[in-house]
Amino acid sequence: MKRPVVHEILLQSGLVDEAGLAKAIEIQARDGGSLGRIVSELGLTSEEDAARAVARGLGLEYIHLDETGPPAAGDQQLPAAFCRQRKVLPLGAQGRSLRLAMSDPLDHATIQDVEFRTSKWIVAVVASESAIMKMLKHLFPDQPESGVPYDLMPAVAPEGELEATHEEEYEVLDPSELARDVKLPPIVRLVNLILTDAAKSGASDIHIEPQETSLQVRQRVDGMLRDVVKIPKHLQQSVVSRLKIISGMDIAERRKPQDGRSRLRVQQRKIDLRVSSLPTNFGEKIVVRLLDSANARIEMGQLAFSADHLRRFQELLSRPQGMVLVTGPTGSGKTSTLYASLNWIKSPVKNIITVEDPIEYQLEGINQVQINTKAGVTFAAGLRSILRQDPNIVLVGEIRDQETAGIALEAAQTGHLILSTLHTNDAPSSISRLIDLGVEPFMVASSLCGILAQRLTRRVCQDCARAAGPGADLLERIGGAAALPGSPLWRAGAGCDACGHSGYRGRLAIHELLVITDEIRDLITRRAPEHQLRDAGRRAGMRSLMEDGIDKAARGLTTLEEVLRVAPPDEARAGAGAASHIPQAAPSGPAPAVPSASQAAAPGPSAAGGKCRVLVVEDSPTVVTVVKYFLENEGFEVLVAEDGIAGLEVARSAIPDVVVSDLYMPGMDGIALTKALREDSRTRDAAIVILTSETSIESESKGLEIGADDYLAKPVEPKRLAARIKALLGRARARRAASA
Repeated sequence: MKRPVVHEILLQSGLVDEAGLAKAIEIQARDGGSLGRIVSELGLTSEEDAARAVARGLGLEYIHLDETGPPAAGDQQLPAAFCRQRKVLPLGAQGRSLRLAMSDPLDHATIQDVEFRTSKWIVAVVASESAIMKMLKHLFPDQPESGVPYDLMPAVAPEGELEATHEEEYEVLDPSELARDVKLPPIVRLVNLILTDAAKSGASDIHIEPQETSLQVRQRVDGMLRDVVKIPKHLQQSVVSRLKIISGMDIAERRKPQDGRSRLRVQQRKIDLRVSSLPTNFGEKIVVRLLDSANARIEMGQLAFSADHLRRFQELLSRPQGMVLVTGPTGSGKTSTLYASLNWIKSPVKNIITVEDPIEYQLEGINQVQINTKAGVTFAAGLRSILRQDPNIVLVGEIRDQETAGIALEAAQTGHLILSTLHTNDAPSSISRLIDLGVEPFMVASSLCGILAQRLTRRVCQDCARAAGPGADLLERIGGAAALPGSPLWRAGAGCDACGHSGYRGRLAIHELLVITDEIRDLITRRAPEHQLRDAGRRAGMRSLMEDGIDKAARGLTTLEEVLRVAPPDEARAGAGAASHIPQAAPSGPAPAVPSASQAAAPGPSAAGGKCRVLVVEDSPTVVTVVKYFLENEGFEVLVAEDGIAGLEVARSAIPDVVVSDLYMPGMDGIALTKALREDSRTRDAAIVILTSETSIESESKGLEIGADDYLAKPVEPKRLAARIKALLGRARARRAASA
């Protein structure tokens, strides 16, 4: 067997003999390090003499670093951790080349990685390992020995294997120089390192974002984005192109968004990658969604249900027919909950079919259909076809339109159990959402069995958890100490290596479960407002998202900060409905949900001694949420409508004491609404406040002239708005008393 070149050089130089070289090779194989340092430690020759012999044998320059002194600070173009790990030292750049001191000048992987990092040709210069390490310690005395994995750029591939879906099309996609460059090992290793590091960190998404001077890599871990590394700008196109190639995307197309997919195997796990590109002003942004197949086997007991919620939700899933909805924003774990539900209810005697976009995980024993809009397979079309396949249970990935909602609800009435999702803030608002899509209320009432709203909060890290009670400000935000359960066990993470010093590791769900009772069905049929649906749900045992979160925080599973971060703030008040920007329509059933127009002569709530009624007419859901929350805290009963037309209808029905209206709204603006309210005998006595971002004197003058009592500019301090309303009501009571 032919000896390595360095071994042959040392033997021919006469510095070592066969026995000494064999001993040195054995130690090197076991402990690592340069051969020159090892023969020196064995007393066979000096390390510097060995380095000189290697340089002479290879025809390279030798440098004695102690004599030359340290290189200039500006010559340090590589991270200290990289230099220590590879035992190299940059000596200075000359034009497009970089002189690099190396103990092993035949380490081609290191030379290639340095060229990759610096975009310069490397000129190897031989120096002893001890001299290089001594000089590094002199140059970087305060820097730790270990560095960020991305700075090390290991010569071997990371622990993981990337399965490209369309790698065979590599040359066909783009035969240009760029397409050949991205096959170079450094680019391959860098992309693999980005992916495997995210998988090991438990990230759900990787964001690769082009900036003006660099390429920023971020990971979403436990729902929160964090910066990982900045990649040099000159590598941007190669990294992006590599990701597009392994995902089957067209690297020649950079002007349009694209989608692709690939697969990663790491630590005996199979992870599907969903890759999307988006053109930005500094280049293409790439987002990679990591879908761990292990999540498809999640069990119901892993969803962090409270005992009562778990029992009631399983009762809903056990019904032979009807619709069960899981609601929440994007990233709230709806799909995981539905997959766990299917795993719980599936059996050999049931035919279960899903229609999804996309199919996130493969479920054993379940037939899954992928949406393909180009081929005409939409949710509605797929659902129609599924119903001809004799299913017992159907999962519809998402209800997006009237057609899908109508077919799903009809199927729920004809002997099928339908599971689906909606994007709504809470459980009661899902009912309004279905009706807004154009579904008849009687259809919703007869088909719907229950609605589960959920959010994901971060878990307290078990490795660094310690007792830590909430502060007074947090208690005030959740409604005071009276809102807390008895004997709480508050905990918080101090921060450790296991959780990345965040104090949190993993996530758990908080839930709000609305079971449809006869009372709620009656309210749905009569188009009752959401606050009445919420009150009926509470009477049936529903707990809000905030209440479930507080209970889990009090058990030490999460923290109040996390609960307040993800749960709507107005749900902290018992009996308070979530803010709704859906217009409250006039009642159509025999038992009106609000006073009808024929009751206009009846005294308002303030006259009757009850709560003062305030109608908020605003097309911004955010403004509605904030204003409603603070006015209810001040003791007002709050109604809402999303535009002037709906506001006028509600005002004529409910006879509010005060109307707070936006100025610019679709259909009927605030000026027209004010005029209509003043001309109607039923509403002419209501106090009117115009709340708007329009601050011109002309708009304010016109509003006051037409009959508004007050005019406030956005953004308004909630306490100031409440004070103005109270002042208006006080003056109105004084006028009534004087006239009496």
